[in-house]
Amino acid sequence: MNKIKILVADDIQETRDVVKKILSLDENVFEVVGEADNGKTALELIPKIKPDVVLMDINMPILNGLEATEQITEQYPSVIVIMMSVQAENEYLKSAMFHGAKEYIIKPFNYESLTETIKATYEKHQERQGKIIAHEIKKREGRVITFFSSKGGVGKSILALNTAIILSKDEKKKVLLLDMDLQFGDLSMLVNQCHQKTILDIVSDEALTCYEDIKPYLYKYTENLEMLFAPEKPETEERITKESIQKIMELLKKEYDVIIVDTGVNYHENTMCLLNYAEKILFVSTMETVSLKNTQLGMRIMQSFDYHPNKVKLIINRFTTYYGVNKKDIEEVFKEGIFAMIPEEENTVNISVNTGVPFYKLNEYNRKKICRALEGMCENLVNRELR
Repeated sequence: MNKIKILVADDIQETRDVVKKILSLDENVFEVVGEADNGKTALELIPKIKPDVVLMDINMPILNGLEATEQITEQYPSVIVIMMSVQAENEYLKSAMFHGAKEYIIKPFNYESLTETIKATYEKHQERQGKIIAHEIKKREGRVITFFSSKGGVGKSILALNTAIILSKDEKKKVLLLDMDLQFGDLSMLVNQCHQKTILDIVSDEALTCYEDIKPYLYKYTENLEMLFAPEKPETEERITKESIQKIMELLKKEYDVIIVDTGVNYHENTMCLLNYAEKILFVSTMETVSLKNTQLGMRIMQSFDYHPNKVKLIINRFTTYYGVNKKDIEEVFKEGIFAMIPEEENTVNISVNTGVPFYKLNEYNRKKICRALEGMCENLVNRELR
């Protein structure tokens, strides 16, 4: 195993000396290749010494740790930044992740906390990189498209449902829609099937050995589209583990051409597991300032997960200029661009929700702009983005 090369960035010499002394106790694993007393120096050293990991203090002169981390993430995405600080509050952790840090360690630290944090973070990063490479070379199984949002009420589930219906129009494609908002999933209500079996039934019955075990729990919506619904009661979420989700996903990927996943509005272990399976994450926002702010933060957090740059796509739902924000304003904030803009058609959506009939299935609405916009998005997904 190659040594983990480390750059220590802290404006206090004593702290740098402590870190070096701790890491020298395990010199077969770690190698300190450089040190810096400010973020600017750290940035200048990286192309010269090529570290695997930067231990970065938050509060430093000239260029602080958060600013330096952001620039490192953009310029040297393969370099892992682990933030160091005496501050243990959640806001500092969120801020560190927002700027691209992969982990966070609180001062003062001992041998075990420092070395284990570095090793675990490095190994996790290497594993993710390996999965990215493997993903590029392995034969593709079912393609997973996941709808995600950092704020509720943006119409994520409605988009997921109608996207699944549109993709299932292709007679050659077998499509599955999974409601994985395990606390507040409402896809069953959107198709007027509230008393169908759910993923909780699969887990409770231990029907996880093969696809034939799972099949009776799926709702057949059309010949080409099946659905698996979320539990009816929020408190039952804890009974569905990450391991059970992994078993279900591995079995289902072998049976369907496209799997559409609607996730919860959180970064819990189960949600993260589903995001890792996704070939595309469609990050849904609306035009409201709060939604855009949460989406911006969420997109930055996504970047810290080492996903391929083309994996996460921004969807603006309920697009309208009535809010005083236009497309150009959004593009200035989200430099990655907007993958699709779905127009505001409140009456159409409300009738669909209240009747339990997806608006794309209602003939009188098929000529609506919202349907044409979704068709365009699906065409991009299938013809350009997923191939």
